[in-house]
Amino acid sequence: MPACPPLLAVLDPWWIAILAAAGLWIAISCWVQWGALRAARLGRMAAPACFRAAPGGSPEDVHIAFLGDLQRGVLDVPRTLARVLAETKADLLVSSGDFASHGEGPYYGIALAAFARAGIKTPARVVPGNHDLWPSRNRDDRIGGAEFERVFGARHWALRAGPVLIVGLDDGAPYLVDDQLPWLESTLAEHPGVPWICVCHELPFDLGSPDHAHLPHLDAFAAALRRLKPALVVTGHMHSYHDEVVHGVRCIVNAHGGDVHGLALRREDFELLHVHGRGGELEVERKAYPRQRDGATALDQLAVRFWSGRRKPWGHVLGWPMGALLKLLGRDVPIVRHAVERHVPERDVLVARRREPRP
Repeated sequence: MPACPPLLAVLDPWWIAILAAAGLWIAISCWVQWGALRAARLGRMAAPACFRAAPGGSPEDVHIAFLGDLQRGVLDVPRTLARVLAETKADLLVSSGDFASHGEGPYYGIALAAFARAGIKTPARVVPGNHDLWPSRNRDDRIGGAEFERVFGARHWALRAGPVLIVGLDDGAPYLVDDQLPWLESTLAEHPGVPWICVCHELPFDLGSPDHAHLPHLDAFAAALRRLKPALVVTGHMHSYHDEVVHGVRCIVNAHGGDVHGLALRREDFELLHVHGRGGELEVERKAYPRQRDGATALDQLAVRFWSGRRKPWGHVLGWPMGALLKLLGRDVPIVRHAVERHVPERDVLVARRREPRP
């Protein structure tokens, strides 16, 4: 009995190409839908215990480590960060904003999962940056702001750490910072004579101008800092490190925390700002540390990239085969769409919109 010829030997080349393309489509669809499922889990992730723990230190001595813009540097910063915090016995870690690369749950989840895997135990606090509050291509802080509050709590806060008071303010959404100034003044009144450190994301002074003029959108905030005289202001946002006395206030732009250079990933060492509070004095030290990649974080970043890509036409098409099957099985992950708003509207428009509930 003659042997049956292989299937590929009897198929027309066009059919072979169609089957190969279909197989590739299904394989890519599996990856896209895997990304969506993983991103959905990341988006529901709770913050590790370190973000709720009380700071250490004594009434006379405290060591605070400040981390600048993390963003995509979450890939290779947390492991080294955990080691450094343990070795230096830091009492508190404070992020000056842009902790996540975009203001949506899965991006927060990438960073939270990386901190959990690194085993960071040092008590930590975060103030919002513009990247934390704004989803990709969108400029509505209510989206990322809701995620920030779910994960970290209030967007502005005050914390006594040893002999100093640390005040975190939200100027990641700069049109809202004026509303926080009465709270700031009453908080300082409750701690008379205590040196205080202001932590925010964007410095309200223009370091490029000869007289360090106020930034127009943060004018009232700048005036309040000049009047209330913090011992130190620590920010991020800018792409270069600065340590200057501005209108009698020492201001440090702690720029090199992870990735702040737009599309160009930083590959040199990242930096931490170490502040030791002893009595009424602050000692400041800037140190650089080598990066250490985490493969699991790279997979999480890939998953969230697939999840985000499903919102685009090509992502919807590529993910359709497996998506249709998951929908039949009741495991489908809905595609999240935000109104596209590339530019920051005028201040009064944003304030009015902030007062309105989202549909």
